[in-house]
Amino acid sequence: MKKIFYILLGICMLSCSSNDEAVEDTRDLQPDKAYEFYIDAPYSSSTSVNNGHYQFTYENGNLKTVFGLNEKSLPTNSISLSYQGNQVKVFDAVNNSTTAYTIHTIENNKLVKSEFYNFASILGKTRSYTYEKGIISVYEEKGGNQDAIITYYFNNDNNLVKQEKLERIGGANVGLNTIIYSDFDNAKNPFKKLGLVNDNWFAKSLSTNNFRKIEISYISFTNQNVSTKIYNCVYKYDSKGQVLLHHPL
Repeated sequence: MKKIFYILLGICMLSCSSNDEAVEDTRDLQPDKAYEFYIDAPYSSSTSVNNGHYQFTYENGNLKTVFGLNEKSLPTNSISLSYQGNQVKVFDAVNNSTTAYTIHTIENNKLVKSEFYNFASILGKTRSYTYEKGIISVYEEKGGNQDAIITYYFNNDNNLVKQEKLERIGGANVGLNTIIYSDFDNAKNPFKKLGLVNDNWFAKSLSTNNFRKIEISYISFTNQNVSTKIYNCVYKYDSKGQVLLHHPL
């Protein structure tokens, strides 16, 4: 795993050594701060935002720690990532006590397996990932005879345009969650190195650019109920057209 990351780091250094502007672009892909509303969830109104934010640290070009701070800049939680061989272990802690952790397995620079454990180190679910052109397929297996099939679809610009999660119990389909991503900007994606932390950050890390509209719908096959919500993500940009994840409110 270390070899893979050092190779990637070397490629980044070669690609940005030609001029100072390229170096600055590389730094944009390693944000040191980001507001919660940009990172955690879609939003459609600035009235709901606050200055709770995350602080990030990196090591050898990889995400190392994530510190959550509330509106008063008091710590709320911390996440640490450790790298060994082809595995990445992600610890999630509150008040210095580990609440859960995830072990990701990476092969050929691609995520191939994720194992999710609770605070008692009991395996809660596993995911396996397969890849083909324009599609990432994920098989999720949980206890209680439950599983799910998650599919990510990409357009020709390598931007994530749709995500589907088919939920099943005992092999029977019980619900379908669909997310449509649209209104992409032309900025680099600043979430690229954050994708191993959780599901939401993973989805945001997949695209070349940044989606600004999200349509979420859920169909229950048991009662035929359908619900739909639409969110708009209003980013701020710097003078070079790159996304600002932290700025004066």
